Amino acid sequence: MKILFSMLKLLGVLVVTIGIATETNAQAPKSQEGIAASIKALSNDWSTAMLKGDASILERIWATDFIYVEPNGKRFNKVEGIAGMKNSTEKLTSAVAGSIDVRVYGGGTVAVDIGDYKEAGMDKDGKPFERLSRFTNVWVLKEGKWQCVSGHASSVPVK
Repeated sequence: MKILFSMLKLLGVLVVTIGIATETNAQAPKSQEGIAASIKALSNDWSTAMLKGDASILERIWATDFIYVEPNGKRFNKVEGIAGMKNSTEKLTSAVAGSIDVRVYGGGTVAVDIGDYKEAGMDKDGKPFERLSRFTNVWVLKEGKWQCVSGHASSVPVK
């Protein structure tokens, strides 16, 4: 009887161990290359949102506690940023994120991307403009989705 009990106990431990290992592997984050591709795609989505004035994209990719610092030092949160985009009197004709490097931390749950963002268009008076900035964004995997929690941009002279 003791042998049967010991075998059942061992079998139970084995079943639990296999179950935990399977669940852990099923929830394991993508490879660093896969995460980098996801973050680059989200950065491109962000550019598309700005170009098209599509707040739904920003609603999806900016976390509730999102904070951004503009090149002039002004800060805004998610609500303020989306309102600012909706109320903008500028008309973008081009918005492109490029030269994006992604670093992954926290076992694949945090990513930082650094890249360039170039936009062109017309201001409220119809005067053309072109701007270049270098950005750093912090992304966190929340409930299975990547969301930006913080970002900063610095102006770069347009050549």
